[in-house]
Amino acid sequence: MTDALAPITLPALGPGPEYKSLAVWLPQLFMETVRAGSRTIEGRTFVDCLIEGPAVLLAVEGCHFDDCNLGDADGDPRTLMLAPQAPRQVVGPIPFRNCRFIGCQFLGVGFTGSPEFLASMTQALTSPQTEAGQ
Repeated sequence: MTDALAPITLPALGPGPEYKSLAVWLPQLFMETVRAGSRTIEGRTFVDCLIEGPAVLLAVEGCHFDDCNLGDADGDPRTLMLAPQAPRQVVGPIPFRNCRFIGCQFLGVGFTGSPEFLASMTQALTSPQTEAGQ
């Protein structure tokens, strides 16, 4: 006997530019963006959203995280940060440019970007601040 598995379908997230009180699965958002002709999620605002992985968010430039829970760092915020090994390119992470995250919660998401971005994110997670990012 063979059982055919029904395909999993998700409602489209759409092109934004604002997402409010949604569960946003980052692989889905990236694929919708690629299908629309871009490889970078750009100029979007996420308000009170659950940002879900598994994924690594690449902050290319101008990304801000205001009053967000970046995820369980198990006491060490560096566990959420991944440093690129090549100087100019990285494959795999989902690139974001000029995006704002306000009051969002991240689940299963790591972060990468320039050394300055990673340092500011780590600092923001270890000191009482309300905004992190570049």
